[in-house]
Amino acid sequence: MRRKIILTGIAMFICVIVSMCIQAYSAVLYKEPIAKIEQVTIQEEKQVIQAEVLNGREKGKSIKLFSNYQENEVENTKLVEGNQVFFQNEEVTEKKRDGFVFFIVTLLLLTLIAIGGKTGLTTFISAGLNSAALVLMVWFYREHSDISLLPLTMLYMIFAVGLTLFLIDGFKKNSLQKFFATIVTILAAYFICYFTMSLLHDKGLRFEDLGVLTRPYRPIFLASLLIGAIGASLDTVVTVISTLEEIEQQNRQVTLKQLIQSGQIIGKDVSGTMINVLICSYFSSAIPMILVYLFNGWNFMQAMNMLLSSEAVRVICGGFGILLSIPISLGFFYFGRRKA
Repeated sequence: MRRKIILTGIAMFICVIVSMCIQAYSAVLYKEPIAKIEQVTIQEEKQVIQAEVLNGREKGKSIKLFSNYQENEVENTKLVEGNQVFFQNEEVTEKKRDGFVFFIVTLLLLTLIAIGGKTGLTTFISAGLNSAALVLMVWFYREHSDISLLPLTMLYMIFAVGLTLFLIDGFKKNSLQKFFATIVTILAAYFICYFTMSLLHDKGLRFEDLGVLTRPYRPIFLASLLIGAIGASLDTVVTVISTLEEIEQQNRQVTLKQLIQSGQIIGKDVSGTMINVLICSYFSSAIPMILVYLFNGWNFMQAMNMLLSSEAVRVICGGFGILLSIPISLGFFYFGRRKA
């Protein structure tokens, strides 16, 4: 244990040093021009910047750059001495952050390995591959406008659940139980919300935040419901079945009936906290826009209805996923153990 702590500390120290070196000296690796800020003054909602070019033919040259200034930094970042920025035609385009990004990602990886070992490493890999698959799906949908997003999301769901479970657990019988229990749970939660919305003709739902889309909004919203249900269902299924497997491993005398009863208790404890996590996760993203509406004279209930109705449906879909995952995962576990 002591050796593990020492190795983790050394790795984190190296991570800090490498991150600082990347942030300070990686400009020469970029084709885009980069400059280091030496002085910043604010003049008529503009940031007037004196900077030194760090790469390219004009390396070492002192230049003058400009960037819009906003006190709330919604669209433009406030720049200070020492920052490195990308620029084009005397205008700052973006702040250079590669060293900080490297530090955060590496710190996450080291933390996962320190706590979870091999499982932590496979978790990091699966998260990266799932993120890449999601980006690829969105890109493919953008390039092929004649294809519906829902079938693509269904394929992504199967890929994401399978990759996460089989990469972490391996191809085992228990992993197959978790996989099928998760897929059934996600589809059950999704179709409950889908048929309810269809029966009510989306009454009470407000989709103004999707008004900027150039594609039909409903399939995109339904796809977001499906993706949102993945995390909630997968987490609960794995928690219930993995806990029962550990109980069975530690106590070979335990009966199947006792395991199912324990699973029900675990499910009750997990479901309450998980639903609250969903509420906080989804509703927190709407807080800035709620404040914008309220400070611009909107009635409180109008603002809440406008911005939270779609988020409420996402919470409900995820909540169904959490609640349904308990009996479904217990059912798969029961029949799997009964056959054995």
